[in-house]
Amino acid sequence: MNKTCKTFKRPKAIYLLVIFLVSVIFFGYNNYKNSHKRTIIYVPFSHPPFNTTPLYPYHIEERSKCIGRPPFLVLLIPSLPEDVVIRDTIRKTWANESLVPGISINRLFLLGMPSNNQTQMAVEQESSVFHDIIQQDFLDTYNNLTLKTLMGIEWVSRICPQVKYVMKVDSDMFFNPWFLVRHILEPGKPDKLGFFTGLLVKGSRPRRDKGSKWYISKLQYPKSVYPPYCSGTGYVFSGELSPIIYKEAMEINMFPYEDVFIGMCLDRIGVELSKPAGNWFEGEWIQYDRCQFAKLVTVHHYSSEDLLTLWPDFLKAVEQC
Repeated sequence: MNKTCKTFKRPKAIYLLVIFLVSVIFFGYNNYKNSHKRTIIYVPFSHPPFNTTPLYPYHIEERSKCIGRPPFLVLLIPSLPEDVVIRDTIRKTWANESLVPGISINRLFLLGMPSNNQTQMAVEQESSVFHDIIQQDFLDTYNNLTLKTLMGIEWVSRICPQVKYVMKVDSDMFFNPWFLVRHILEPGKPDKLGFFTGLLVKGSRPRRDKGSKWYISKLQYPKSVYPPYCSGTGYVFSGELSPIIYKEAMEINMFPYEDVFIGMCLDRIGVELSKPAGNWFEGEWIQYDRCQFAKLVTVHHYSSEDLLTLWPDFLKAVEQC
């Protein structure tokens, strides 16, 4: 009787052993496969994910800008050293840090070095009054716009690592912070991690015409199509991406077109750009319409004179439209 029982138990034990071995092989393969995917590892906001090193020494750094409660949004605004009037207009209009009730916003103008000492002295005086300028030791030229943007991203990564969102926006723009905050970033809802959006550009090709302002040789970029990117006129991304983008930027060759370069970094990281639900980012100039502009984030080619003219009316439109 005991022998008969043993003959029935052996097949059951073997069956269980086979199931166990198959499970080990299956889960082991999945873990191996997943470990070889490029994924972003999110680090808690309480600790900066990476130790960053500036590409150039800072002349103006504003190390105390983010002391205390971290801001909800940091605005990075590239600016020429001599554009004092434009900066002053932007401070009075869309980069007024107290525009959106209950939302902490910090603005930063990104500057390189001017070609003369008199302009630099004026910049330092302006900085001592407003404390919203950062500046590194590279010559401020069009081809160095990538360096400006990376300066801003490095600064956020090191000085303001707990910021929720970062918006890079050019100084010749109309910008609507109310729509951005209320309809895209949506404070009070869970943070959008790995988030990057703006005017999405896909299928863009490098210009091979040597007479073009945007000429790129095959040595600089051998591929025929750029990766998807967001127009540098204005894009917004989640704060925790700042050090990840900066770290990736340090590992590839510098590229003169800032928005394409950031797109290259995001492509290597594996971040998928978020397509806006509406046409909220206008890359070209359109005629001012108060209620239409109340439902946009950015519109290109608006001068400081234009902003000063339309802004009083737009303040009313934000509430009335």
